[in-house]
Amino acid sequence: MSMDFDYKPQPEQEGKHSYITTLLLAFFLGDIGIHRFYTGYVGIGIAQLLLTIFTGLGPLWAFVDLIAIALNKYQDADGNELEDVNSGCGLMVLIFVAFSFIFVIGLLFYHKPHI
Repeated sequence: MSMDFDYKPQPEQEGKHSYITTLLLAFFLGDIGIHRFYTGYVGIGIAQLLLTIFTGLGPLWAFVDLIAIALNKYQDADGNELEDVNSGCGLMVLIFVAFSFIFVIGLLFYHKPHI
């Protein structure tokens, strides 16, 4: 009795990282490089974490990464593009970050008039 199976397993989709997940991790936990760990950049994630701990400059790095992710100019460690790109979501994050930046600058330079 001969059994002929035509079953071919689907290759696992390794290395696929979600655009939305990466964007949200960069937005909320980017200061400590969590989005870097998620996308496979363990060494860079450790460097970003140490930079935040010892100098406090991690948020600047996270801001640059956030812009790159929002503009879909970010790849995972294997060189794959992020999965399920939603440019509308990225645009909303960029607008929110821009208005937040303007708000913080306004707070820094606001001088209450003396009466």
